[in-house]
Amino acid sequence: MSKNIFEELLLKSLEYYLMAPLEYVLQGIKIKERFASIDGLQLIIYSNDHNPPHFHVKTKDGKIDARFTFEDCSLMKGSVIGASDEKRIKAFFIDQKSRILMDKIWSKRHA
Repeated sequence: MSKNIFEELLLKSLEYYLMAPLEYVLQGIKIKERFASIDGLQLIIYSNDHNPPHFHVKTKDGKIDARFTFEDCSLMKGSVIGASDEKRIKAFFIDQKSRILMDKIWSKRHA
């Protein structure tokens, strides 16, 4: 059995058991993609997240949970961040390689 036929059969079976098109079901699932860690700060992009394009910054202890825009790295929402953490986030943000990676991750789910 070819791979395409198997994938199609699997997709049809899942849609039958879920009683909805798989694309519709998957819209409600957010997949976390951590793309960087900076001294305890986790930078994360969630699939199917809302616009405008943004990334999350969190710490394991929960003291920091914030969102920053792709446009200018401004704080959209979240906890107040210390000056040193904010400098590290912005330094990461202005790096060209970081921006390319962030845009690539966002674009693959928001085409």
